[in-house]
Amino acid sequence: MTPTPDYDAVIVGAGHNGLVTANYLARAGKRVLVLEARHVVGGACVTEELIPGSKWSSCAFIAGLLRPEIIAELELERFGLDLYQGDALSFSLFRDGTSFTMWKETDRTLRELEKINKHDAQAFLDFGVRLQRFAGLVTPYLLTPPPQRSEVFAAFEAAGEQTLFNEFTLLSVRDLLDRYFEDERIKSMLTFFGMVSIFGGPSSPGTAYTYGHHSWGEFNGNFGQFGLARGGMGAISEALAAGARHHGATIRTSTPVDTVIVERGTATGVRLTDGTVITAGQVFSNADPKRSLLQLIEPGLLPAKLVRDVEAIDTRGSMARIHLLIDELPQYLPFSDATEGPQHHGHQLLGPSREAFEEAYEAQRRGTFPSTFVIEAVTQSVTDDSLAPAGLHTMTLGIQQLPSQLSGTTWAAEKEKWADLVLSDLFTYAPNLREHILDRVIITPDDLNDEYLITDGNIFHGSMMLDQLFGARPIPELSNYRTPVRNYYLCGSGTHPGGGVMGANGHNAAKIALADAQGSVNTPGARSGNRKAPWQQRLVGTLMSTRPGRWVGYQAARQRALRKITAYAARVR
Repeated sequence: MTPTPDYDAVIVGAGHNGLVTANYLARAGKRVLVLEARHVVGGACVTEELIPGSKWSSCAFIAGLLRPEIIAELELERFGLDLYQGDALSFSLFRDGTSFTMWKETDRTLRELEKINKHDAQAFLDFGVRLQRFAGLVTPYLLTPPPQRSEVFAAFEAAGEQTLFNEFTLLSVRDLLDRYFEDERIKSMLTFFGMVSIFGGPSSPGTAYTYGHHSWGEFNGNFGQFGLARGGMGAISEALAAGARHHGATIRTSTPVDTVIVERGTATGVRLTDGTVITAGQVFSNADPKRSLLQLIEPGLLPAKLVRDVEAIDTRGSMARIHLLIDELPQYLPFSDATEGPQHHGHQLLGPSREAFEEAYEAQRRGTFPSTFVIEAVTQSVTDDSLAPAGLHTMTLGIQQLPSQLSGTTWAAEKEKWADLVLSDLFTYAPNLREHILDRVIITPDDLNDEYLITDGNIFHGSMMLDQLFGARPIPELSNYRTPVRNYYLCGSGTHPGGGVMGANGHNAAKIALADAQGSVNTPGARSGNRKAPWQQRLVGTLMSTRPGRWVGYQAARQRALRKITAYAARVR
């Protein structure tokens, strides 16, 4: 008689996707154990007291991709999640001293764009409608098992949108934006969203999809918007953990797993680093595919070809963070003082330049640093006073397009010098900060690999190019969350639909595993790529398909009096 396992499911890693998986399994009545190597839940979606008395979102710091279906189904607001927005979504400051603020309200954003380039103000609206159409055809696949790429293309073809598929999937982000915009500053600002966690530059084919992936999020039903989590990004993970515990799951931190135990081709549990064995009916790994298959599974148990294919998964391309404790807010060049304003409320982008992004890729390829950096920044303590003592502020800087390994040296040897170079650039945009930084903490690609256990420091767990998307993510043999080891599943960002704090990966893995446990022959999740867009989106699409309609749509969108109507037209549900 086979003994009853200790748990129905053991999940390795309490990143947000692992916690999503735990929630769905626990709600289905399963006995669930989550094991986290670090002292805190969240993985890269975490809030930490990096400097005593102040807290930062250590890695991820913007909320916008978390699927609203998951927020609702897991009742995350009930368990403490509070997502909010400041007055402005983003503030971009260019090297020539000009700036651009993207507001929550479309009319304010369009009028701001008109100051830079009137053509691009109209183009911004046209581009947004096209992006929303692209998202409308892709997002129905996010909470389903991965479709084959041919199936996705067929959905675009059936909708008469082959050109749209090509634009947002095959093109470089440079070519994509060149089709719509004139002003180099606007194109440079928008390029950033295609440069997140990639090994490449604006001219790299396929980066248009990375752009779209970051831009089609929604906030409270508003397409293309994002916000912040009160208490930092760890508040998302804490709400997920609270919900999982409420439904009976056990979560243990500071409990690293050494090995997934495999008996006669089936996962039967895990062995901890202290030698403890925990048995389970199913085992899930929230780690990246390379760590999950090459480190947690003992050598010799997987087919040699599969091992080679996993080793070949593209995990190049990393990022780094510099967390600053400051006693005065940045006084950006266009402003006369450091008084709090909309420029501090959302995502801040300093020095975006397509040539700087191209140079960064060349440096990344060589394993060195570029001469200048494009800096993203967040000063969340401005809108959330729980993060820092009165009179102080937290400021996080982010740099993308960094090499996972440096040529001829190491990140440990260069991290302080690298941070000094970044701060030197920062001071050209906010000179006052030179005298107002009290302390700093640096998180490099090596730290992401060694401390946060993300292979090569790639926060997406693998490239988001077409060769690693949909039914090919991370490789075709692993695309449906199952592995060749029976009852061993992947649920992290390396699976469909990809990286970012979405939760869809964990949701989908749980649904697949529950179906397997029930002996279901059907794959859960109906294909919905041909789902109709909301009627207001179809109306806007029809209106914007003609030159007179585009003119009428633009004139309406820029009117403050019609703000509610414009916002309703942009709703995604």
